[in-house]
Amino acid sequence: MVKVQSFSKGKIENKNEDYFYYNKTAFVIADGATDKSGKNYNSKTGGELVSRSIVKECLSTDQNGIKLVNHLNNKIKELYADLNIMDEIRDPKFRFTCGFICIRIFGDKIVITYLGDLGFRINGSKIYQETKQIDIDNSETRSKYIRETNDVNGSRDHIMPLLLKQFEYQNNPQEVLGYGVIDGTQTPSKFVKVFEYDLEKISTIELFSDGYFDVPHEASIEAWEKSFEKVEKEDPDKWKKYKSTKSKDDRIIAIIEF
Repeated sequence: MVKVQSFSKGKIENKNEDYFYYNKTAFVIADGATDKSGKNYNSKTGGELVSRSIVKECLSTDQNGIKLVNHLNNKIKELYADLNIMDEIRDPKFRFTCGFICIRIFGDKIVITYLGDLGFRINGSKIYQETKQIDIDNSETRSKYIRETNDVNGSRDHIMPLLLKQFEYQNNPQEVLGYGVIDGTQTPSKFVKVFEYDLEKISTIELFSDGYFDVPHEASIEAWEKSFEKVEKEDPDKWKKYKSTKSKDDRIIAIIEF
């Protein structure tokens, strides 16, 4: 018997580019990012569309690892075609992008496919989360700008040229700052991580997006939200202790009890 709890909140009311869903054998969290076109598609952002599509496709197949990633990229390419934006997405700035974690029960094993910068915690102790070096660098630049100018509102615009430049590193294995995402092109296998665990040794798995800047001791929705509130009080604009490229972000937490 598996018990699942989840909670999500967008930085904008009624908008959330993070998404989670599950079935009897798979549990998927996705963190979508909107393209720089500024377009909406039937009132949905690109980030919303891509995160929902990724979760749906992960639940509809039994693939893992790079085979799953290739399948997802093909589906996002089909989404571009359906939206009639194939010409636009030749420029990487206009592609929808998404990281995800897919947990799949395979007999007596749990297989986890990981891509991006979301996080998971096993049995309340072992945490895995990757943070892109380019995000660390850009967050430091934003923090330095705010320290020197006190201009929180203008800090995002200040680093926007850097954020646009980082598309050069997207799915680029030759770059030191390269990182992997689903964007409808080809994701190099070096960016895709696969973990395998014995099912009998797993009691809980927590899945969380990078809208949570700190991890609580307890595995409960209440504890995660208390941790979020603590961060908001300590560093509401995310340039002191919890440095980020923006003040607010979507967040989602899912707790799976086996």
